Amino acid sequence: MMFFRVALFAVVGGLLLPTSGLAASSAPLPPPWSVDLPSAQARAKAEGKFVLIHFSGSDWCGWCMKLKKDVFLKPEFVAYAQSNLTLVTIDFPKHKNVPSTLQATNQRVAEQFQVQGFPTLVLLDSQGKRVGNVNYAQGGAKVFVAELEKLIRPPPEPVAPKTVPTPPKNPTVRQGRSGDKGKAAETVAAATTEAPSALTLKRISGSKHRRLAIINGIALSQGSTATFALTSGSVQVRCLEIRDKSVVVTVNGRERELKLSGTSA
Repeated sequence: MMFFRVALFAVVGGLLLPTSGLAASSAPLPPPWSVDLPSAQARAKAEGKFVLIHFSGSDWCGWCMKLKKDVFLKPEFVAYAQSNLTLVTIDFPKHKNVPSTLQATNQRVAEQFQVQGFPTLVLLDSQGKRVGNVNYAQGGAKVFVAELEKLIRPPPEPVAPKTVPTPPKNPTVRQGRSGDKGKAAETVAAATTEAPSALTLKRISGSKHRRLAIINGIALSQGSTATFALTSGSVQVRCLEIRDKSVVVTVNGRERELKLSGTSA
């Protein structure tokens, strides 16, 4: 009887083991992260994908570790990345040995994209053009993928409705002074405030660590978003970076630079 139980257990075990192996193999594998930006860009161009660059301090930056755990290793991001992204990590660890040539290359890439902190996430299109920075906020992989989608497939710019100007209903009439018989009465229309035709960077204020960009009278900090009413329609503006004499923003998902001396193109 003991021999029968052992044999039965062996048969059942033999049937169950392959099933568990299949379940494990069906889980999506984390996508590979390249450390070579030029080769990743070439691969993205050939495959028609976007390039996501992750500037990280992998062994000391707490938010970088949280980003990897809550987003990069999750099935939602893995599946999305496999279809849409080529992944690059530019790492600045403190406790790992990194070849001096790679250190120098990473430093040049960080300077090229003006990285000022970690984690910083930059998205390029398949032609190598910078689309914008990806915001990392609480919410995990689902929220992060939604942020990527806003940059990859931005909503269309609204079409401004045709408007016909109308005269003021109640003009102010100022009578001529007594004795000015030869002068007709003046009619002065009430002044109306019109929406601006473009985005204008008025000034940059605040401290070094908390700068504010004043755009069309609205103050934006780095990472904040606001809706602006222009003569061509409403646009959504996100502030990516505040520099000394300019700011980098996205307007309905498209990156632009506003300078103190001019307006956006």
